[in-house]
Amino acid sequence: MLKFLTKQFLYGRFYLWLKERIGQILFLTIAVFLIIYFHSEYLNYVEYKSKFEGSYIGLSFIIKNLLIFIIAVGYFYFYFYLNKTKKSMARDQQFKKEKNTESKDEMVSSLDDFLDDEEL
Repeated sequence: MLKFLTKQFLYGRFYLWLKERIGQILFLTIAVFLIIYFHSEYLNYVEYKSKFEGSYIGLSFIIKNLLIFIIAVGYFYFYFYLNKTKKSMARDQQFKKEKNTESKDEMVSSLDDFLDDEEL
């Protein structure tokens, strides 16, 4: 029973730690994958370029890798831009909530508060 509870506690703590950092871990994984991929493609490029001196195979490697690079940069740009927008929207919603609570505090219970004693 104690072993089961310990495992559940550790899994829960690991989940909470991972939940906060999943974006960073995913970014790091994609970056490492792209580095390994481009390195292997470069080695293939050098191999094919030495075998076929006058062909356009090397150009296809360059075009393909350039397109992959552009797509990856675009993805990361929009990922960070949208993340920044989400934070901005959360701040705006928090500001609206604060403003609504302030305006509720300023409301009067009746219109008699605006009248002088002589006018009543």
